[in-house]
Amino acid sequence: MKKYDKRVSVRIPQELYDTLKKLAEADCRSLPNYIQVVIREHVEKTTAG
Repeated sequence: MKKYDKRVSVRIPQELYDTLKKLAEADCRSLPNYIQVVIREHVEKTTAG
């Protein structure tokens, strides 16, 4: 059975959006993909132990 990704809708200030968009472009990623990477890295860092 395939495991499906969950969708989450989040509101962020325009300033944060613009910053994340620039960082995503600098990393050659789409904004949603960049946000996934940032969250995944944060969770791994936080839960490593």
